[in-house]
Amino acid sequence: MSSSTFCSMPFTVNGNLKLAQWRNVIYSSNKLAAYQPLKLAAARELLDEIAKRTRSSVADLHITECADGGNFGNSNAIDDLFGESVMDCVCNHMDEQYIIDQLRYCSSEGILELGELYHALTIKTGIWFNKFVATALVNMYAKCGQIDNGKMIFDRMSCIDVASCNSMICGYVSNGMISEAFAFFIEMGNLDIVPNHYTYSILLSACGASTAVKEGKQVHAQIVKLKFMSLTAVANSALTMYTKFGMIEEAENVFQGLANRNLISWTAFISGLYHQKAFNKALTQFCLMRKNNTEPNEYAFSVALSCAASIESHDYGCALHAQVIKHGMISMVFVGTAIIDMYSKCAELSGARKQLEEMGRIASCASWNAVITGLVRNDEFAATLEVFHKMLNNDIACDEYTFSATLKACSLLPSLAICRQVHSRVVKGKFGTNLHVASSLIETYAQCGNLEDAAKAFCLTSTPDVVTFNAMIGAYSQYGYPTKAIFLFEKMVEKGILPTSFTFLAVISACGHCGLVQQGREFFESMTRDYGILPEEKHYSCMVDLLSRSGQLENALEFINKLPNEPSAPIWRPFLAGCRFHGILEMAELAASKILEHEPGDASVYVTLANMYVEAGKVSDALKQRELMKSRSVQKEPGCSWLEVNAKVHRFFSGDRRHIDTPKVYCKLENLMQKIQTDCNNLGQVTEEKCLFHSERLAVCFGLLNLPKGTAIRVFKNIRICLDCHTTMKHISKITNRDIIIRDNYRFHHFKQGCCSCGDFW
Repeated sequence: MSSSTFCSMPFTVNGNLKLAQWRNVIYSSNKLAAYQPLKLAAARELLDEIAKRTRSSVADLHITECADGGNFGNSNAIDDLFGESVMDCVCNHMDEQYIIDQLRYCSSEGILELGELYHALTIKTGIWFNKFVATALVNMYAKCGQIDNGKMIFDRMSCIDVASCNSMICGYVSNGMISEAFAFFIEMGNLDIVPNHYTYSILLSACGASTAVKEGKQVHAQIVKLKFMSLTAVANSALTMYTKFGMIEEAENVFQGLANRNLISWTAFISGLYHQKAFNKALTQFCLMRKNNTEPNEYAFSVALSCAASIESHDYGCALHAQVIKHGMISMVFVGTAIIDMYSKCAELSGARKQLEEMGRIASCASWNAVITGLVRNDEFAATLEVFHKMLNNDIACDEYTFSATLKACSLLPSLAICRQVHSRVVKGKFGTNLHVASSLIETYAQCGNLEDAAKAFCLTSTPDVVTFNAMIGAYSQYGYPTKAIFLFEKMVEKGILPTSFTFLAVISACGHCGLVQQGREFFESMTRDYGILPEEKHYSCMVDLLSRSGQLENALEFINKLPNEPSAPIWRPFLAGCRFHGILEMAELAASKILEHEPGDASVYVTLANMYVEAGKVSDALKQRELMKSRSVQKEPGCSWLEVNAKVHRFFSGDRRHIDTPKVYCKLENLMQKIQTDCNNLGQVTEEKCLFHSERLAVCFGLLNLPKGTAIRVFKNIRICLDCHTTMKHISKITNRDIIIRDNYRFHHFKQGCCSCGDFW
C-alpha cells in the first residue's frame, strides 16, 4: 500500500486534522502518562532522572508537549505537531508495537481524535505498511464508529490475514451491522482466508445480540463440524447466545458438554437462568460453581443476589451478603446495589438503608434507586421522599427511574405540592421529554386530583407511546370522561400504536363509569377479535361492573356464569355493588355468599347486606349480619379522609374531634348544613344523623377554612362516598363557589356549581 493511498483518507498530514485538547487526558498505558496533568517541566525533569528511558516514554512526552501547546484546534495543528525537531525525536523513539498499543487504547476508550493522530504518525514515520499496524487501524476506526474508514484501510492492505478480517467482522458487529458482518464472513471464502475460532466467537455474539436464532444455529452447526466446541471460549459464546435467545435447554446442553468450565461459563449459564426466571435453579448452579472451586466475581454475586431477591429469600440473601464481605467485594458498586435491592424486595428496609449508608460516596444512582423503589414497594411513601431529598443533598445525579419511583410515592400519598416540586426537578434535569417520566407525571397529577396538569403533561409529550396514552386514558376514565378516553384510544390506534391489556381495561372502565354498555361490550369483544388479547380477571370484573351499574343484573349474572374459570371475589364484588345501587336484595344475598366463600373477612359485604336489610324493613336480618361480624371478629374499616394544606396532610375520621381545629370545622359544617336546609327544603329527608359528620365533610370544611379563596379542594377517602355525602358535596360546591374533588376507592368525583362529573352515576 502506498503513502498516497493512506493520504486519500478524509484527513491528511498537512490538512486540518480535527483533534481535541488532550492536555489532561491519560491516553497512554505508559506510566509517564499518569503525570500528564502535572506541569510538563516536572514531567521532563522526571524523564531526565530515569536511567533507562523507554521509547514510549519519550514519544509520549513529545506528543503531550504538543498537546499542551493548545494548538490542536487550529489549521496548523499537524504542522506544529510534526515540526522537524519534534518529529525527529518521536521517530527515533517509536516503533510498531508502541503505535499498536496506542491504537488499542483508542479503540477501547473510543477516542477517535487521538486515533487519527496516531494514524497520521504512522504515515509520517513510514510504518503504515506493517500489517499489524494496519489491522490495529482497522480495529480502531471500527470500534470508534468509523467503519467506512476502517473498510477503506482494509481494502488497500497488501497483506490480509484472518486477524484483519476478524477486525472488520467485529467492527460491523459493534456498529450493529449484523448483515454486513455475515456478508463479510462469506467474502472471506473468496479471499481464501480460513476463519479461526475467534471468527466464530464473534459471529455467535452477533447472533445473540440481534436474536438471529436461525443464523446462530447454523453457525453453531459449523463450529461443531470444525470441532471448535472443545475450545472453552467458543463454547462460552454459544452458551451466551442461547441464553440470550431464551433457549435454556440448548444452553444447558452446551454447558453440560463443556469439559473445562471457567468463570465465564458458569456466570453465563446462571445469568441465562435468571433472565428466564428460573431463580431457584440459578441459585443451585451458583452453589455448584463454588463446589467446583470456581470463585464468583462481582457479576456472579450480583446475579445470585438478584435471584434471592426475586424469590424473596431473606436467609439466602443474607448468606450471600456474608460471602460478599468474605470475598472483599462489599465496596464494589454493583454488588452493593444488588444487596440493597435484595433487602428491599425482602421487605428488610433497614438493611437496605444501612447498606446504602455503608457504601457512602461510591453509591451510584442505581444504588439510591434500589432503596427508593423498595420503600415505594413497601408503602413507605414519606420515607421515599426523605431518601430522595437526601439523594439530592448528596449531589447524586437522578435518572428517569429515580423520578418515576419518586412520583409514584407522590401519587400514593398523594401530595400535589411535592409532585410539583419533583416536576420542577424533572424540568431542571431535562427529563421532561423522557416518556417514562412523562407517563409518571400524567399518572401522578391525575392521582393527586389535578386532571388539568395531567392533560398538560400529556400534551407536552411530542411522541407519546402506549404507556403515555394508557396513563392519560386511565386518568380520563377515573374522572368519568368516557368521550375523551375513547377519543384518545382511537387517536392511539390511528398512530399505529397497538393497545395493551391495560388500555382496554381503562377504556371499558370509562364506559362503565357512565353507563355506555354497548360501547363497553364492543371494546371487550374487540380486544380478542382484533388484537388477540385474552381477557384477564380485571377485564371480566370491569364488564360485570358495566352491566350491573346499568341495571342489567340478569345479563351480568349470565356473563358471570359463562366465565371460563370459577368466579372469584373480585368478579362478584361489582355485582353486589350493582344490586345495592338498584335495591335487588335476593341477588345481593347470592353475591354476598359467593364473596364470603372466598374472603370471609370482607367487612363491606356484611355492612352492605345489613344496610339493604334495613331498607327492606328486615331489621332482624340486619342485626344478624352485625352479630356475624362480631362473632367472626370482622372489623369494619373506619372511614378516613385527608387533604393537603401547606404541604402538610390532615386526616379526619367520621365524627372525629381530635383535630386541633375541630371547633372551627364543626361550626363551618353546621353553617353550611343550615344554608343547604334553607336552599333545599327536601334535603332534610335525605340527610341522616349518622352521615352528618362523615370524614369527607369534615375534610372539605377544613379546606374551606384554610385554603385560599378560589383554590380547588382535593380530598381523598379510603372507602366509597355515600349517596348522602355525594348530594351534600354538590350543594356545598354551589354555595361556596368552589371546585371540590373527592377521590374515593373507586373513582374521582369533581363537584362544580352543584354538579358532579360522574353525572350521578357511580
